[in-house]
Amino acid sequence: MTMRFSMPRWSVRTRIVTAVLLLTVATLVAVGITFYTVQRNHIDDRINQQLQIAMEEFSAEATETYEAGTFDNLSDLMQDVLSHRVPEDSEGMVGYVGARPEWTQPGGLDMVADKELMQILAERVQALHGQEQGETRTVETSTSTYRYSLMPITLGDLGEGAYAVAYDVDAEMAQLTDTFRIYVIAALICIAVLFAASWVIAGELLRPIRELRETASQINETDLNARLEVDTKDDLGDMAITFNSMLDRIQKTFDSQLQLLDDAGHEIRTPITIVRGHLELMDIDDPDDVSAVRTLAMHELDRMHRLADDLVLLAKAERPDFVTKHPVDAGPFIDHIYELVQQISANHSWQLQSRIEAIIAIDEQRMTQAMIQLAANAAKFSPEGTLISIGLSVDREVKMWVKDRGIGVSSERRAEIFERFGRANTTVEGAGLGLPIVAAIAAAHGGRVDLDSTPGHGSTFKIVFPHEEI
Repeated sequence: MTMRFSMPRWSVRTRIVTAVLLLTVATLVAVGITFYTVQRNHIDDRINQQLQIAMEEFSAEATETYEAGTFDNLSDLMQDVLSHRVPEDSEGMVGYVGARPEWTQPGGLDMVADKELMQILAERVQALHGQEQGETRTVETSTSTYRYSLMPITLGDLGEGAYAVAYDVDAEMAQLTDTFRIYVIAALICIAVLFAASWVIAGELLRPIRELRETASQINETDLNARLEVDTKDDLGDMAITFNSMLDRIQKTFDSQLQLLDDAGHEIRTPITIVRGHLELMDIDDPDDVSAVRTLAMHELDRMHRLADDLVLLAKAERPDFVTKHPVDAGPFIDHIYELVQQISANHSWQLQSRIEAIIAIDEQRMTQAMIQLAANAAKFSPEGTLISIGLSVDREVKMWVKDRGIGVSSERRAEIFERFGRANTTVEGAGLGLPIVAAIAAAHGGRVDLDSTPGHGSTFKIVFPHEEI
């Protein structure tokens, strides 16, 4: 049997604050431990250094005093030497004559008051009797912890004794402990303040994300008007701007698709209505009438088929793989286009106005489709017998054009003809998808379609896109 445990679902705000607090606590603990350890080691080193200095100074002064011959017994000599010592608050001194504690220095640590310490020192004095080297040790009693140095004394005919200096380690550490306690209290206060501040700041920083979630929840298939309020100039503000831009694009696409569906529905309903009306009025006993209705129905179905193909092509234009560019010889390409356009209409004169030898990066099939569409439009809107020219030039941009001497396009209709189902002349047959397809192909090549037209004198449609070095 497998048991599964799930972690609680924490908000981003909670996770951020928790991470900040954990990092802060870890840092404060590391700093505290490091500070305490360094200071404790410093105190230990200072005690050891002070014990060593005390032993050296006593040894030097006792030897000097003995050699001066001022005293005739060890007790008086030790009293004189110890009277020159000024102990620290946690430092104590004891002079031994034989194994008996004879002198202590007033002030500082009262070593005699700790009987356990004095018992330990008495045993060590006896153990070191007759030896030249002393010792430094740390001992613990029920009262405190001490660090002491004990030095045997042998001064000729004055006899033997010992000199002991001890430091109360706990007293030395008390100040450090108090300091560390203050540090812990200050750290806890800092953590509490940091928690409150980080909670407020994290909430403020995450407000755009919260608004993003609320805005996204308000958006549905019929309402895309909700937007984020941008009031910062940081990364979150940039995210809000990007999100609003995305919604603008989605709304634009959504509106475009709705318009496309409306227009497509209208265009498709027209041939259906025509076919249905003729079928209802058709005399099934009249072979000529049946044949005429059949011809009309096939024509309308072909128009619906072309319309569906064009709509599918425009839908594919939104995909990144709509065009696949590869190197193409510009000269043979435009020659091939010229051969194809002459088959569109035998009632017009066709001219290859410009030809150039160069290598260009295009989707040959899509660009051929675009040029054929422009040539078909030119033939459709130009009087019979007029000249239609095509050409291609290459400099920093590649330019392909079709020029006619037809009816032209008024300035009011120029933007409309590149929209889906937009037509410059509604009396001419067509669904109005040809030029939007050309514009989509040009855009997929990183370019555009320029129009230079004078009503009554003709138009020049020019596909322009960057020339890529190959």
